[in-house]
Amino acid sequence: MATEKYDAIVIGAGLAGLTVGALLACHEKRRVLILERENYIGGRIVSFMGEEGDLILQGRKLGVDGFKKVMSSVYAWVSRSDPDLETILEKRLLDGYSFEAGGHATFWGTQGRVGYLLDFLGIPVELPGNEGFTVLDPEQATLFPVERGGAYAWMSLESNRTSKKLLREMLTAPESTLAEWDRISFDQWLNERTDDRKVYEFLAAVASIHMVMGEPKMIPAGDFIRFMSTAGKIGMNLISGSTGIVPKPGFVKIAEQMAEKITACGGEIITGAAVQEVIFENKTLTGVRARTAEGERTFTTDQAVCTVPIRKIWRFLPKRLFPDSLVRKVEKDFFSVGMLTGFVGVNYDVFSEAGLNPKSWLLAPSIIKAEEGFIGDVDIISVMPSNFAPSLSPDGKHSIGISIALTDGELRDKQKVDRVIDASRKLFHKVFPTLKENTCWEIWTCSDKGFGDWPPIGDRRPDTILADSNGLFFAGDGYGEKTWGSGMDAAIYSGILCVDKMIQGNYVEKVLPDYHR
Repeated sequence: MATEKYDAIVIGAGLAGLTVGALLACHEKRRVLILERENYIGGRIVSFMGEEGDLILQGRKLGVDGFKKVMSSVYAWVSRSDPDLETILEKRLLDGYSFEAGGHATFWGTQGRVGYLLDFLGIPVELPGNEGFTVLDPEQATLFPVERGGAYAWMSLESNRTSKKLLREMLTAPESTLAEWDRISFDQWLNERTDDRKVYEFLAAVASIHMVMGEPKMIPAGDFIRFMSTAGKIGMNLISGSTGIVPKPGFVKIAEQMAEKITACGGEIITGAAVQEVIFENKTLTGVRARTAEGERTFTTDQAVCTVPIRKIWRFLPKRLFPDSLVRKVEKDFFSVGMLTGFVGVNYDVFSEAGLNPKSWLLAPSIIKAEEGFIGDVDIISVMPSNFAPSLSPDGKHSIGISIALTDGELRDKQKVDRVIDASRKLFHKVFPTLKENTCWEIWTCSDKGFGDWPPIGDRRPDTILADSNGLFFAGDGYGEKTWGSGMDAAIYSGILCVDKMIQGNYVEKVLPDYHR
């Protein structure tokens, strides 16, 4: 069996792995190999394009079966579509549209971690941000556009004062206080400060969407409040620049440009390469064995980075390398979070027709109460991606994205998912009276592992060095004791932290301003 020597091997071509690969290959001039199990790059960042009656992923035609297979590989599945997927493709209803395998957004747009890293690498990506924020109050079935500094019209004056007071407390919290809040849930944080139900529902919904956790009892208070504190330091708010969209082909463009940069710097990426074993001599890492299209191959290295979520690493990493206490906690207490996402093709600009800024994001808190059988209240966030980037839909058409954070157990309960979809559709059809007759297609997807594995409240994420071995590192949105946030921003941050551990460097300071560290 032939062996090939590399300075570093990265397991996984998601954003964390690509971050590690880009910094090592382009700035440290290391010979880097990235091994990706799937036949595409990007990890959970997957964007589909409709073209000539087919779905396209990174140049490959998928069809219905291929689409479902890709969705399964990113822990997602189609819960409902109207019409059925076969009919949608047969009638070419998706031609000209781009949509994601789940709900994606970049916090703070070009001023977020994604934007800073891409600028540092010399591969900036257009990230148009929101220019409005609207609350849809389910009880009144009424839209309330929010003006900066203005009153929250769906609340009483007293609720307004309380909300603004708590938001100020979040925006101005010092790191020492945030560290203390890491040890409590956001539910506890809120309940210690207010018994006002409207205030709780609003702030809990903002937290649930940002952290992609459907229950405030699962959200570390400090972790979420850092979002708000950072926004204050940037000078952003919920109304302007708080979220961003990527033009056609979608968010996968970020991964594609990073991959091109890596290969231009001499790095290698092998897709369809399933890692079978990370090889150790005693406790020193010596290589990685993978099954590839060319057969089984062994690659030698002194350093390897694992970006696989921690509850899945035992399939190629021996448990004996890790403290028993960590293994027990991971298997017993760690949990996944996920999201129900609706993609809707429509004939008109729904938001503009309703008098909203077309680049608004819309929040509907507590469309279903926890007492109806859910772990927490069910909230909606919605945007029209086609208004941010017209290339995401065909001429004369538009798209709506609907994201709903649920627990992994709820997402696997078809009855509960149907209940949420029905409630969401009913609310939107009531608030936007001509939406139903102008809807061309709908696809609702579930992902019960949309983000990395989370530790219980009070615990930091496992660090980038975990095992009792020489040469093994970890990166991903579920790793890094200093990592905070979720999704793409957290994955990129952990990748930078990982590189710094590998080389004893300071890329965190080189790449990111202090409010993103």
